[in-house]
Amino acid sequence: MQLLAFVIVLAIALVQLVAMMEGMDVWLGFGPILSILGFFVLVWIPGGSIGIAILGYMGATMGWGWEWWQALLLVVPGIAFAGFSLFAGGVMALYDGVLRRR
Repeated sequence: MQLLAFVIVLAIALVQLVAMMEGMDVWLGFGPILSILGFFVLVWIPGGSIGIAILGYMGATMGWGWEWWQALLLVVPGIAFAGFSLFAGGVMALYDGVLRRR
């Protein structure tokens, strides 16, 4: 199970990297070499992951033509997990508070 989670996280990270490179190309006009260099610069500076997320979002929307919510789920996948957890917690609270008392 841990191997599957690692493969999924690695695949998402690679797609995010390609989306960030596309964002640097489309939005800023950088080529592939400067995009890779820009990635390493953003990784090393504090708060650089925000820049990577913004560039990945721009690459997915402007470069690939994705909808805004698809690009948002790509660059911030924790939103999907948080939404699912919130829904599951609400269902369990409903089950425990209402349905179980019968």
